[in-house]
Amino acid sequence: MLQLRQILLPFVVYRKYLKSMPTSIIGIITALISTASWALYSIILKKLGERLEPVGITTINSVFSFTLLFVILSLTGSNLSVNSNDLLSIAISGICGIAIGDSLFFASLNRLSPLVLSVIILLGPVISSGIFGFVFFKEIPSLTSWAGIFTTLFGLSFLIFPIKNNENQSKTKITGLFFAFLTLICYAYAMVIIKPVLSNADNVITVTMYRMFFSAVVLTSFSLFSKKMFSWSDTLKDKKYSCKLLGTFTLATIGGFCLSLAAIKYCQLIVATSLMSLQPFFILLFMMIFQKYIPQKKEIFGIIASFCGIFLLCISEFL
Repeated sequence: MLQLRQILLPFVVYRKYLKSMPTSIIGIITALISTASWALYSIILKKLGERLEPVGITTINSVFSFTLLFVILSLTGSNLSVNSNDLLSIAISGICGIAIGDSLFFASLNRLSPLVLSVIILLGPVISSGIFGFVFFKEIPSLTSWAGIFTTLFGLSFLIFPIKNNENQSKTKITGLFFAFLTLICYAYAMVIIKPVLSNADNVITVTMYRMFFSAVVLTSFSLFSKKMFSWSDTLKDKKYSCKLLGTFTLATIGGFCLSLAAIKYCQLIVATSLMSLQPFFILLFMMIFQKYIPQKKEIFGIIASFCGIFLLCISEFL
């Protein structure tokens, strides 16, 4: 127990000195660390995910992440209760954003490169502030917002089109694009649902734990009912693979999920999502460092154009 408490000491220190820091600084730092974590997570899981189906990866991730967060919160003496009025929103956000959204994400990751997929996911702020903003809040995008949307789509076209592979690879990539756009819709909707809850929550890690719980319940029930869980046993018997997988999930849980919610809590939504939109740059950097990847000119141009679109969307929020 003593050793485990020593391992969790950074979390205790984090909680102790968190309130003394300006909220804007907290938001910026957590957003950048979260972005780098998601970038590294995508690159690592691109290879690890080839041995398990998307639903299997998401199920294991949800169960492991819930368990990890429950242990951390219990040993640090955190409050595990949440407002009962927020449970429905947390459940919907967890099921839509994690159970469904992450499964679609892993399915698209098996068919697309992490760089292309990360730029497509950048459209999440566009969907959340555009389509869902109009549906739920009757907000009509300004001319600057429309310019940002079309500029972002223009940049994406250089990353995903034209498809110059053989017929089977083309079909695979088109399927990956379809899954990717479904993913960003799920993520955007989950973000809209969870934002009011985070504004009232004392601890974003507790909210993340409950999101993981609802996702784990739904996915585990589905896996048992469909008998898919039994097909994973042989793969998980590989201890080296299992350790890498759980280590990657730990990175996603702490660096990705928790810190991204902290960024949303302590920053304006548009600021947090803009900082987290730097993910393609981190992915490109990590790919160049670890995989000796040399980016194509059209990829660089597409990323620059997409970020110009995101910048226009940010500007439109302050006009």
